[in-house]
Amino acid sequence: MTAGSLVRSVASALCVALCVVVWAASADAALPDGRMYERVSSLEQYGGEVYAPGGLDDFSIELTTSRTDLPFQASADGSKVAYLGSPSPGGNELSGEKGGNEYLASRQSDGWVQSDIAPVDHPGAVFQAFSSDLSEGFLDSVEPLSSTAPGFGEEIPRQGSYDILYRTNTAGSEYAPMITGMPPYRSKESFQTAGNAERVFIKDSKHQNRTLAFIGASADSSHVLFMANDALTGASEGRPAAEGGAGSTFEKADNLYESVDGQMQLVNILPNNTTHVNATFGGGRIPLLRYSHVISSDGSRVFWTDLATGHIYVRENGTSTVEVSPAGKYQTASSNGSVAFYTNGDLYEYELEGAKTTDLTPGVPVESVVGASVDGKYVYYVTASGEFKLWHEGVTTTIMTTNVTLGEVTPDGHSVVFSDEPIERIATSPSQDPVRVYDASTNVLYCASCTAGGTKGSLPETNRGNVYQPRWMSSDGSRVFFATSEALVPSDTNGLYDVYEWERPGAGSCPAGEGEGCVYILSEGTGSQDSYFVDASESGDDVFIVSRSKLGGADEDELMDLYDVTTHGLTQPAPLTCTGSGCQGVPLSAPIFATPASVTFEGVGNFAAVAKESKAKPKPKKKPKQKKPKKKSKGKKKGKSKARKSARKANGHGRSGSKGGRS
Repeated sequence: MTAGSLVRSVASALCVALCVVVWAASADAALPDGRMYERVSSLEQYGGEVYAPGGLDDFSIELTTSRTDLPFQASADGSKVAYLGSPSPGGNELSGEKGGNEYLASRQSDGWVQSDIAPVDHPGAVFQAFSSDLSEGFLDSVEPLSSTAPGFGEEIPRQGSYDILYRTNTAGSEYAPMITGMPPYRSKESFQTAGNAERVFIKDSKHQNRTLAFIGASADSSHVLFMANDALTGASEGRPAAEGGAGSTFEKADNLYESVDGQMQLVNILPNNTTHVNATFGGGRIPLLRYSHVISSDGSRVFWTDLATGHIYVRENGTSTVEVSPAGKYQTASSNGSVAFYTNGDLYEYELEGAKTTDLTPGVPVESVVGASVDGKYVYYVTASGEFKLWHEGVTTTIMTTNVTLGEVTPDGHSVVFSDEPIERIATSPSQDPVRVYDASTNVLYCASCTAGGTKGSLPETNRGNVYQPRWMSSDGSRVFFATSEALVPSDTNGLYDVYEWERPGAGSCPAGEGEGCVYILSEGTGSQDSYFVDASESGDDVFIVSRSKLGGADEDELMDLYDVTTHGLTQPAPLTCTGSGCQGVPLSAPIFATPASVTFEGVGNFAAVAKESKAKPKPKKKPKQKKPKKKSKGKKKGKSKARKSARKANGHGRSGSKGGRS
């Protein structure tokens, strides 16, 4: 072991044993639901800090903060959270955007404990996703992490090995490669992910586009999906097309694979037991849903599309294939895979039992599906003419006319949160727009980000380069979390991004009589830099944010830290001794109540009447002068600014720096 390896190993062990963070601050009466701040990231993080998750408008980003699109994720119960931060000793703090090490924090009885879960001395190893309880992770690496990985021992690892997808327990004690045999038709330079054109690849002179993409897994992670552009299963069962051929034929050949309890099998097999290369899971990565329910919760059904013919299929139990449709684009499915939805002009439902196909929107072309309930009985979609609608048991409801850019549906389908964009939007306008919540049970549309202080907000796209989407809403739809640079409450005075919570009337701290709900600020609102939303637990009791503000008495540095704004924190230690108002900052204000909105309907249903919209609007409070944001270039709504491009170029894009964060 090298001296650097020894130092890093000892440091990591000490961190696991000693990096316990004490509870940070007493409950603040101005925070909703008795929430309090718990500092999650380490107080002894080697002088480093937490990176900012990607997703806010580029014109607002402070270039002094390292940003990353690598995964941040909270466990469903909020007891664990994975995040990116400055590398431990032996790493490269100058890695910049997309860099850093992956950390895992767990709540213990006396505080949060952190561990650096990035593989020791392997800068090419990058986490792509985690199981829902964060007990397992999926990462790819250009350096062998196991003696069974192909290419092991043949070359100096950092000078070229196959990029392999691994499965690991987050304790970091074992790494199981998804591929163990040598890819027969691809060199290390040409072996890569398949069919995922929208994925942002990290390039350098040694590793060209060689990311093996994790697509999804069953609920228990026993079934894992991935794609590759080679024949990894060997010739068998009369399917020669997927098992090799002339190089020119297979330069862009895409195959789909499923690892079942460690055994790999081919997915893109046709009903007649032959196969076509050039396939993708589901309908490919579509903007709103990514790879939505392409695998059932028990792993028995996998949906895929033959890109050569456009046919949509489902592979069942790894033994048979059924055609869903000869044309169209797969959108999503119920969690058990019994019902699938696809667009082919109109929106169609396919029921596997009985092979029944139903046109849900006769004569009404559909652009995309925003989401569906786990049982498939509620489906939210956007028509080609720009109307946002709900289909539920034969009844169609028009929610509003808008372009939906992001959305999340509760498991029961009764609520949806979405960020809307007016039809008349011009390309150079900022992308902050009202965050809205629709409650199908009461048929009410709320504007979660509308107050006397402003109307704009955004659903932060944490992990936008990965499969996992953060939770913007509690599972019952009563709480929504978003970010905005507008001052929606009087105590928000910094003109920067802060994290907010909206609560439905009668939920949590919001009085039942407040018809439009309540808006609270969860970050400080007076800090010198943007605060970032990371994720929330399913219940919404735990909300994870990244901020440079000192949100607790134990926080004495100026570093970016990860906090849990929690409803069930332990009794806090006494605050640090200080004088004047320096300890508390600007007091948080009472909630601001959102303004009303309206809903129109189509078809017959038993929904409640819509509350009338109030015509009187409160006069907005005069805001302090703020520095105007840079306008984005025309036609590139989310493009990077020249300053950020220069910063990225200066920091480099190599795996050993940009992705792995280690020297």
